[in-house]
Order: sequence, then C-alpha cells, then structure tokens
Amino acid sequence: MSENKTGKYFKYAIGEIILVVIGILIALQINNWNENRKVQKLEAQIYTELKSDLLKTRNDIQKTISQHREIFNLSQNLIIDIYNKKPYSDTIYDSFTRAGVDFQIIPKTSAFENLKNIGLNTLSNDSLRIDITNLFQLDLKRLDDELGMDRAGISIPTLLSPYQYKYLFVDYGQPKKYGFKHSDSINIYKLKIKDYDKFLTDNALLMNLQLALYNRGRKVDEELKTIDSIDNLIKKIEEELKSINK
Repeated sequence: MSENKTGKYFKYAIGEIILVVIGILIALQINNWNENRKVQKLEAQIYTELKSDLLKTRNDIQKTISQHREIFNLSQNLIIDIYNKKPYSDTIYDSFTRAGVDFQIIPKTSAFENLKNIGLNTLSNDSLRIDITNLFQLDLKRLDDELGMDRAGISIPTLLSPYQYKYLFVDYGQPKKYGFKHSDSINIYKLKIKDYDKFLTDNALLMNLQLALYNRGRKVDEELKTIDSIDNLIKKIEEELKSINK
C-alpha cells in the first residue's frame, strides 16, 4: 500500500510539474505576444509619422515646382523679348526682377530624427528601412543644393544679381505705401530698368539669363524625381502598415 501511495504521489507531482511548465510556457507566449504587439504598435506609429512628414515635404516641393515653372515661363519670354529688342514695359521689368529668384525647400524630418533616436533597427522590414534612410539622408538632403550650383558659384541668384544691381534703379516719382502689423506703413519706391538700350544689347546678361533658365529647368527635373521617390516610399509604407495591422 505504501508503494501504491508513493506511486500516486509521484504521478501527482509529475502532473503538477507538467501543469506548472505548461503554465509558464503559456505565460511566456502571452508575454512574447504582448511584446510583439507593442513593437508592432510602435512601428505603426513611426510609419504613420514618417508618412505624414513625407506628404508635407511632397506638398512643399510641389508648390516650389509650380513657382519655378511660372518664373521659367517668364524668363523664356524675357529672353525672347530681349532678343527681339522689344520696347520697355512693366512685363519686362517684372520678368527681369523675378528671373533671379530661387526657392529653398526645407524637408520635414522630425519623424526620421525621432526614429534615429529610438533606433533604426526598430523597423523590422530591412529593405524598407534602407529605403527610408536613403530618402531622408540622401535624396532630401540634396534638395539644399541638388545640382551643386551653390558650390560651383552658379546658383540662379548669383548669376543674375550683378545685372539687377547694374540695371535697376529707384524711381522716386512712384512711391507706394506698405503696411505692417508690427509698425507704421512705409514708402517703397518702384524700381525701373535704366540704360535700356544697353540692357537689350548686353550679351553677358543674355548669356546668364539663359544659364539661369537652364539651371531652373534642371532643378525642376530633380524635384520631380524626388517626388517620384517620395511617392514610391509612401506606397511601400502604406503596404507595410496594412501588413502590421492585420
């Protein structure tokens, strides 16, 4: 009888151990599942923030492209008018003053900076993580001087500002009042083009206008490429979010 009781107790103890082990394994599984859900939730939040920043940056680039295209057309017409020796007009003046304008794009990178602080390896999709890093650290950074114009000293303002200083003068006969929220209104005098005959025959000016026009066209091409890269990355992020949220 003593042996039977010992056998029963042994079987009971084994059963208890097995139940405890099963309980521990289930608890570990639940804990792992909860941790995985936390990681997936964090990933989803990061992807959502990255997408938001990319959409804002895309919108800014698109606005800049529209502004470039407007000035591109004005500059084309100005070159034609100078070549054809058109009489002086406000249109020629406006086109000349705007031909040297450039625009700066400031990409939205707060989500990517946050990701770097958390750790890039937080994103489990290796290829998507590489695409995100390349876009933010290469493509978007190139927007500051995407074609190396500033470094080469041939930026659009650098090309044309010497000629604007040379040919523009203040017409004190046409004052115009401008008001500000922080101060009283001030008088601003309109500019005009002086030495118009020389302006029309200045070969160096015409050359720089054409170079600035060419550079602006290339900037638009590069900005359009960046928009394509952003669109492709947004599509991949949306697909990853669908996978995470299944």
